[in-house]
Amino acid sequence: MKKTLFLLLIPVLLLGGCEKKEQQVASSELFEVTDGTTSDGVAIGDGKSEFVRAYSDYVIQAAYTDVESSYMVMSINEIPYDENISTLIANFFIDNVPMFEEDICDENDIEEAELYDLLSSTEYLREHEVIYRYLRFIWENSVITDIDTGEFNYNETYEVPKAES
Repeated sequence: MKKTLFLLLIPVLLLGGCEKKEQQVASSELFEVTDGTTSDGVAIGDGKSEFVRAYSDYVIQAAYTDVESSYMVMSINEIPYDENISTLIANFFIDNVPMFEEDICDENDIEEAELYDLLSSTEYLREHEVIYRYLRFIWENSVITDIDTGEFNYNETYEVPKAES
């Protein structure tokens, strides 16, 4: 009986010792694209294997491009690469420090629904430089057909420059 119980507990103990893989926040270098190739070497014409190899440590969002669809967080291995989709890696930079949305909310003791109000408020923008950066991949028939990068500078958009320290 003890031997059977021990054999049943081994998988539980082994699995219990495994930690969930931490997602990385994207640094500013990740958002650099030169001649259709990212800083991680992913290029137009590449497929799922190159994409997964380069970006499996990041939060990936996906949206269908041939229908009205919003970006939603998806597991990098569950994204339907064979369909017409767009994948996105994005995050905020607060005072040049890359941050997850959850961290901004925790740091400011707000709910996620309040994030836009915080980041577009005059008070916050006078104290902080807020930039949202993204790296977008367009997929057709399991191949990357376009890569672009961009940013949205909240201080410029809302015409609230950060106050000089």
